[in-house]
Amino acid sequence: MKKYFFPLFILGSLSINAQVTNDSIQVEADPFASDSIILNQAVVIGYGSVKKSDLTSAVSSANSKDIMQIASTTAMQSLQGKLAGVNIINTDTPGGTPTVLVRGMGTALGGKAPLYVVDGLIVPNIANINPSDIDKIDVLKDAASSAIYGVRGANGVVVITTKRGKTGKLKVNYDTYFGVRNTMNMVEMADANQYITYFNEQRKATGGSLISTNQKYNTDWFDEMLTTGQIISNNVSLSGAGESINYMFSVNNFEEKGILEGNNFKRTSIRSNNDYKLFDGKLKIKQSVSATFSREIPKPYGAFDVAYRQSPLVPVKYENGRWGLPIFNTTTGEVTYVANAGEVTSNLNSHGNPMATLFYDNQKINTTTIQGNIEAELKLTKGLTITSRTGATKYWYKYREYNPIKEKWIAGNPIRTASEFEGLKAANPTSGTYMNNSLNLNNIETFRWSWENFVTFDRKFGDHSFNVVAGVSAEKTGIGEFSNTTVYDVPDKEQYWSVHHASGDYEASIDQNNYTPVAYASYFARLQYNYANKYYVSGIIRRDGSSQFKNNQQYWGTFPSASVAWNISNEEFLKDSNTISFLKLRGGWGRLGNADVPYNYTTITTATGSDNANYVFGPGQDLVFGAYVGSPAYDVSWEIVEEWSTGLDFELFKGKVTGNLDYYNKTTKNAILSINQILSSPYDKNFVDHAAEVVNKGFEIALNYNNETSGGLRYSIGGNFNYNENEVTYVKPGYAGMTGGSLGNGQIAKRLEAGQPLGSFWLYEVEGVWQTQTDIDNNAHLSSARPGHLRYKDQNGDGVIDDRDKKFMGSYIPKFNYGININLDYKNFDLNISGYGAGGNKIYNGIKNTRLGGENITVDTFNNRWTGAGTSNTNPGSERDQVASSYYLEKGDYFRLSNITLGYNFRDKIDFVKNLRLYVSAQNVFIVTKYSGFTPELTLNNEKGKRYDGSPYGTTGMDFSAYPNVTTFLVGLNVEF
Repeated sequence: MKKYFFPLFILGSLSINAQVTNDSIQVEADPFASDSIILNQAVVIGYGSVKKSDLTSAVSSANSKDIMQIASTTAMQSLQGKLAGVNIINTDTPGGTPTVLVRGMGTALGGKAPLYVVDGLIVPNIANINPSDIDKIDVLKDAASSAIYGVRGANGVVVITTKRGKTGKLKVNYDTYFGVRNTMNMVEMADANQYITYFNEQRKATGGSLISTNQKYNTDWFDEMLTTGQIISNNVSLSGAGESINYMFSVNNFEEKGILEGNNFKRTSIRSNNDYKLFDGKLKIKQSVSATFSREIPKPYGAFDVAYRQSPLVPVKYENGRWGLPIFNTTTGEVTYVANAGEVTSNLNSHGNPMATLFYDNQKINTTTIQGNIEAELKLTKGLTITSRTGATKYWYKYREYNPIKEKWIAGNPIRTASEFEGLKAANPTSGTYMNNSLNLNNIETFRWSWENFVTFDRKFGDHSFNVVAGVSAEKTGIGEFSNTTVYDVPDKEQYWSVHHASGDYEASIDQNNYTPVAYASYFARLQYNYANKYYVSGIIRRDGSSQFKNNQQYWGTFPSASVAWNISNEEFLKDSNTISFLKLRGGWGRLGNADVPYNYTTITTATGSDNANYVFGPGQDLVFGAYVGSPAYDVSWEIVEEWSTGLDFELFKGKVTGNLDYYNKTTKNAILSINQILSSPYDKNFVDHAAEVVNKGFEIALNYNNETSGGLRYSIGGNFNYNENEVTYVKPGYAGMTGGSLGNGQIAKRLEAGQPLGSFWLYEVEGVWQTQTDIDNNAHLSSARPGHLRYKDQNGDGVIDDRDKKFMGSYIPKFNYGININLDYKNFDLNISGYGAGGNKIYNGIKNTRLGGENITVDTFNNRWTGAGTSNTNPGSERDQVASSYYLEKGDYFRLSNITLGYNFRDKIDFVKNLRLYVSAQNVFIVTKYSGFTPELTLNNEKGKRYDGSPYGTTGMDFSAYPNVTTFLVGLNVEF
C-alpha cells in the first residue's frame, strides 16, 4: 500500500501535515509548515477526499490542534473565529452547544443547523463526540460541494474525521486540564439607597405608599447567586498499527460545574476505531464505535432575570430562616413580613426570590448515546473500488423533576405554616391543588440507521484525471417512543422518587406514544475531472426521497451542482514566478434542500370554547353539532436553496503568505412562513406555507503569514473576515406579515416584510423625552404619555402615534464576523493568542425594558435618568412606559480575546516519556462591547426544548435571561508514552 506525505494548510488558522493512505487521512498539527502548503492539502468532501489544489468548491478546515486549543464541551465551540464563512455563536452554559451558521440564515421556521457527518455516518449533532477524538473537520460551505448530501445540505455540511491508529508501536497519550471559571462583563445593579430613591420617584408620579430610607437589607443578588465554576477533563488514548490492523481506543471524562450553585454537567465518552486489511489490502474493513454517557443537573437560567429585577431591600432569608420576599409595610415604609394590627403589607414587585428558585429547582437529565458504523471497501481492479457502509445511533434520554409543592407554598408567604397547608388539603381533598409534591418523569428512546453503497472509479490517462463516485443510500430516523408521566406525593427522600412510591390519592398523568419515523432514499453521483492539473470540472447529482411529506408518502426531488476551477499557476506564464507559487480561480452553482421543516396539518374546529361551530338548523330549530376547517394543510415540502459562488485561492512567496477570497449569492426560493389569515380568508387559524424568498449574499477573506527568524523564532499570523447580507426579497401576495418578539406584556418587537432581513426589529423611534405636560398636549403622543416618558416620532405626520409610525431597525443576525490567530514557537516554548468578533447586528435589551413596577435598575440607569424638565432628553424617568422602542435596541458589536495559551515542552528531558507538554491558558480574557447587558453573544437556540430553536420571530436576539460570559483560567498537561 503506497503512502504519500505532504504538508497541509488551514486557511486563516493553522497548518497541518497529513499522511494519506488509500483508506484514511491522518493528520498531525504543525502551525508553521511553509512549503507547497496549499497544493496538497487533503479535504474530505463526502464519499471521498480530494487535494486542496484540485478542489472546485468552498471548504473551510480545521485540525485537532485547532480544536484542542480551547477547552470546550463540543468541538465547534473551540473553532469560533477559525473557519472562514462559518459563524459560531457560543454559550458558556454547562453542557451547552453553540449555534453554527454557514453563510447566513435562509429559513424562518425550519432547522438552521448544518448537517453533521462523522466518519461517513450522518448524525443529529456532535454533542456526544469527545473533542479529543477528532482528527479533522471539513465544512462544506457552498452548494457546489454540499449537493452530494442533497435535501440535507441547505445549511452546510460539517464532515468530521475521528482519529485512527498510525503505523508504529503502541502509543499512549494522556491529556488533562483543570480550570476555574468566573463571570466577566457583569452588570452593576443599584444598591439599596439608589433603589429607594428610584422607587419613591416612581410612586410619587403614579401614587402609592413610599419606602422609608431606613432599611435593614442591601442584597447584591448576583453576588449571592453566583459561584466559581470549574472545568475538568481527563483523556486517555491508545493507538498503533501492525501489518493488517490499525487501532485506536480512548476514554474521556469531562465535567463542568457552572457559575450557578448545583448546575453541573458530566460526560464520559468511550471510542474504539479499528481498521483491518485483508487479502493483501484488497479488502479493507473500518469499524468505529462510541458510547457516551452524560448526566446533567440544570438550573433555571431565568434566575438571572429575577436577580436583575429583584429589589436589594429584600433579604435572601429573614431572621427566622424563611426566604425573603418583596413585602413592605405601607404604613411604616419598612420592608418586612410582619404587619401590626391595622397596618397593611404590599409587594414591592411581582418577582420572587432567585435563591429560593435555585434551591427548590430539582432536575436531573441522564442520556446515553451508542453510535457505530462499519465500512467495507473492496478493490475490484486498478482504480475501481466498491464500498458498503452501514451505521446506527441509539439514544436514551431520561428526565426527572421533583417539585416540592408544599414547601414552595409555605415559602410563598413568610407567615404561612404547615398546619395551614394541611387544613387546606383536608378541606379540598379532590381539588388536585394541595399535594405535598409532584414528580415528573420524561423518557425518550430513539433509533436511526443508514446504509450506503457506492462505487469509486479513480484513474489517470495521460494529462486526463477522472474520479467518479456513484451510489445509493437509505436512512430511517425517528424510530422510537416517548413517555411523560407525572405522579404526586412521593416520599421526601430521593431514593424513593419513583412512580411506584407515589400516593394513590391522586390520579397520575401519563402521556405515552411512538414517534413517526422518517425514511430517506437517495441516488447520487459525482464526476471530477482535471486536465493537466490546470482545468477542473466537477458535477454532482443527487435524487432524494423523503416520507415526511404528502401524508407520509415518498416525495422526491433532484439536487444538482456544477463547478469549475482554473489553476492559473500551472500556466506557462506563471510557472517560473518567484512571487506567485499557487493561484486558482473557481466557481460553481448548486441546488440544495432543507427537509428539517415543520409538519403541516389540517385543523378541524368543533364546539369548544369560543370557537363554537354548533348551528341551529332545520324545521325544529335544533342545535346541530358542527365543525369547520380551521386551517388548511398546504402542500408543504422541503425548502429549496440555490447558490452561485466564486473564489480565489493563492500562495505567495514560497508559501509564506496564503489565503483565499470567496463571494456567494444564496437564495432560499420557497421559505416556509406561519401565515396570518386576512379578512377575506375562508380560514381563521394560522397555517404554514411556502410564502417567501430569502437571499444571503456576502464575501469571505482568509489570510495567513508564517515565517522563521534567524534566531529560531517561528511565527504564524492568520485572520479571516466574513460579511453576510440577509434580506427577505419576496413575500407571497395576500399574506399578512409574520410578527414576533413578544415582550410578554402585549407588545411585539419584530415583523417580517420584504426588503428587510429575517428577524427585523419593528419599533417606535425615540426622538427624546417628554419634559412637560404642555409639550405632550401640543404634539402627537401615546395616550399614556407623561413627563419623563420617551417621546416617539410621528413618522407619517398624521398627529397620532400608532403602528403606522413603527419602523424597521435592523436584525439580530450579525452582518460580519472575524477571527485573529497568532502562533509563536521558540525553542521549547509555544504561545497561542486568538480573538473573535462580530457586529452589524442589534440586540433588544428585554430585561431593561419590560417592567411591571418596583424592579431594580442598573447603576447607569439610575445615574442617567430624567428627574425633571431639562435634566435629560435621552433617558426616561423612573416612571416610564413599556412600549417596544428603539431606546432598548442596542448595538451587538463586540470583540473578545478568546484565548491566550503558553506552553513548555519537556521534549528529550525525560527518558521514559516521548513528549510532555505543560501549559497554562486564559480563555475569554476580556470583551470589548457597548452593549449594556450581560453579553452581546446570544445563542440562537435560546428557546430550549423546542424543535425549531431560535426562530427569528421568537425572542431570539432579545436579552431576557442571558447566561453571562465566563472567564476561564486553566492548567493542562499532555503526555505521550
